[in-house]
Amino acid sequence: MKKLLIVNNNLDTGGVQRSLVNLLNLIYTYYNVTLFVFSAQGDYRSLIPQEVEVIEAKPLLNLLGISQEQAKSKGRMLYIIRGVLAVYTKLINNYLPITLLVNSQPRLKGYDIAVSFLHNDTGKLLYGGCNDFVLKRVDANKKISFLHCDFARYGGNTLHNKKMYLRFDKVAAVSKGCKTSFLNEMPELEDQTFCVYNCHNYSEYIQKANLDPIEYDEKYLNILTVARIDEGKGIIRTIEVLKKLKEEGYRFKWHVIGDGDKSKEAKDYVESLGLERDVIFYGNQNNPYRYMKNADIFLLPSYHEAAPMVFGESKSLGLPVISTDTTSAKEMILEGKEGLVCENSTEGIYQSLKLIMDDPSMIDGWKFYLQNRAADNDLPLEQFHKLVN
Repeated sequence: MKKLLIVNNNLDTGGVQRSLVNLLNLIYTYYNVTLFVFSAQGDYRSLIPQEVEVIEAKPLLNLLGISQEQAKSKGRMLYIIRGVLAVYTKLINNYLPITLLVNSQPRLKGYDIAVSFLHNDTGKLLYGGCNDFVLKRVDANKKISFLHCDFARYGGNTLHNKKMYLRFDKVAAVSKGCKTSFLNEMPELEDQTFCVYNCHNYSEYIQKANLDPIEYDEKYLNILTVARIDEGKGIIRTIEVLKKLKEEGYRFKWHVIGDGDKSKEAKDYVESLGLERDVIFYGNQNNPYRYMKNADIFLLPSYHEAAPMVFGESKSLGLPVISTDTTSAKEMILEGKEGLVCENSTEGIYQSLKLIMDDPSMIDGWKFYLQNRAADNDLPLEQFHKLVN
């Protein structure tokens, strides 16, 4: 049985971590798997299979897996160290801080395959470091880096990061769109770059969706969004769209699950436009699936996305998706059957919502298709096996 090491920064709530947990639960019977995390704390820690050995980094490298706020619990000295490195990162870049923290960790030896599951981010954040750790502090016969981003546009498309990818044996992109975006920037790695889709825990989604599912007022079109509320998710422009639709006499409720640095701005904007009864913010929820079960449509109005886990989650629960045209949207949404992909603009969002409000029967057809569609992990599991063999 091959010895496989997978490296990630933490086990906090997030799409990459969710994908990681799902993968581990599918592969631990095939490989001798060790998970190395900078920080082993987080909501997903309890979801790791007992058969997977979990190793947490030493205190210094641990700082790369936690926020400055979380560092308070690590003691005054570590809190100060992280704060100094964070300031250095903002003023210059994160190359030296990541190198110092990564080199503080003893080498890991004796693995057949080492996988960095998280790509490096922009050089102005004290974040990432998984690629650095696998390349510098792990002895393995082969080294693989996963790519969960639109490499050409996400901010980490730097000469520093490009040089790092040249040192890996393989790169695994989580969608064809992500692969294409990467190879547009790194065409010399075409033979070493593969597609490995995200895995899903479909039975868990169904189980949680049936735990006290939310009942919506059927007099309205009930739109659901589950997303981090930040600049890239398009929340503000969608509020503008809904204001226009309300003025035109359409009846809807937009239910927004999530939080983020634009939450207050979004709520204030809703209030200023008099949409408090039409747009409802729920904050972060441990079980978003109970909101999906009875919603009419899932909306993801992002400016940029890679391969959102939420597409698979929504569709597995029979919930059609409307998405702006991002890297993998047309690949992941079968238009005309599972929903639609609209132009990535305020006007595109407006036209798509107006379309289904004018003809709600479209939603019924999409739901019928999704409810009769089988969902499984056969393809991503096959892709992963080929990647590591």
